[in-house]
Amino acid sequence: MSKAGHKSVHRSNILLVDDERANLDALEAVLEGLGQNLITASRGEQALKCVLEYDFAVILLDVQMPGMSGIETAALIRARERSRATPIIFLTGMMRTAEMVFSGYSAGAVDYLMKPLEPEVLRAKVAVFVELDKARHELEQEIGERVRIAEQVTELNNALREKNDDLSAANADLESFCHSVSHDLRMPLRHIHSYVSMLEVSAGAKLNPEERRHVHTVQKAAMRMTRLIDDLLAFSRIGRAAMHRQRIRMDELIDETFQELGPELSDRHIDWERHAIPDTVGDPQLMKQVWINLLANAVKYTRPRDPAKIEIGADVSGNEVVYYVRDNGVGFNMQYADRLFGVFQRLHAETDFEGTGVGLANVRRIVQRHGGRTWAEGAEGRGATVYFSMPIAGNA
Repeated sequence: MSKAGHKSVHRSNILLVDDERANLDALEAVLEGLGQNLITASRGEQALKCVLEYDFAVILLDVQMPGMSGIETAALIRARERSRATPIIFLTGMMRTAEMVFSGYSAGAVDYLMKPLEPEVLRAKVAVFVELDKARHELEQEIGERVRIAEQVTELNNALREKNDDLSAANADLESFCHSVSHDLRMPLRHIHSYVSMLEVSAGAKLNPEERRHVHTVQKAAMRMTRLIDDLLAFSRIGRAAMHRQRIRMDELIDETFQELGPELSDRHIDWERHAIPDTVGDPQLMKQVWINLLANAVKYTRPRDPAKIEIGADVSGNEVVYYVRDNGVGFNMQYADRLFGVFQRLHAETDFEGTGVGLANVRRIVQRHGGRTWAEGAEGRGATVYFSMPIAGNA
């Protein structure tokens, strides 16, 4: 009895059962061209052992064998759940009778072939069952793959739920921390500022210029620390604020921004160049904060210029709009461009330009939450351009 070898590429098993070695050799010669695993057995008992060990695409079974006949062997094969659907082709050298055919089909045969066999007919019939077995194997593999993917998806969903639970807990901790920062740090700073101011009033006449300078330094430091805390809290809130997406008319939003920046613009000579810009989809309040930060920066860093020039525009690229604010201000060294959008990152001294260095960090965080990008270009003494991308209204 030959054995089926393990192959990386699927090859169907075909069981050949005949008590005469010459017949088995003839069957192997006809079927070896199919490239499948040919397993032979010379008795019904051997055939049953093979069926217990392997699955078969088809079984070629001699009817007349000593001991257990082909009919009896087929009946036992059919009685086993795993092999019940295995196709069986009976081979016989006897004249077929109606009774024999009935017995064969009753035992589970799908066909009868008379000896001597016609090679082309035998090969064609077996090839059909090989193709069916191949299709079954591929279907089982696909089902197995889908089951594996479903299990992976379930695992990922479970992991995602755990991450969401962890994130919710972290957000709760962050909320508690922000409240602590807001209350526990702001209050001492207010006290410091108040007491130093009271000291300046009550002892002002007794303070020499050096002491008065120290008092002012403490006051400024307390005020700066308060601004830093306020900006840090605002940065944290922007990252956690609920998003309310809707169509945003950018031109109208920029008009509103100009109104809020009114006091900063009142005593400045600025040449504004505004282009019509496309609408987008996003959270209007968050997007308004983007324009406030960008335009306030442009106004601030063009302060040494008279006249200052600030341009607002947009370019459509694919499914997104790239908005920009360009100015002729002090600019920056492109070597440090990546630092522009970091928290508390400054490329200019605070003595020259006020601020805490959180504005552009807020811009990046808001734009990223909308699925967009932020970047900047500039040169020292030659101005800067800050860009951000957003989805086109209707493509979001």
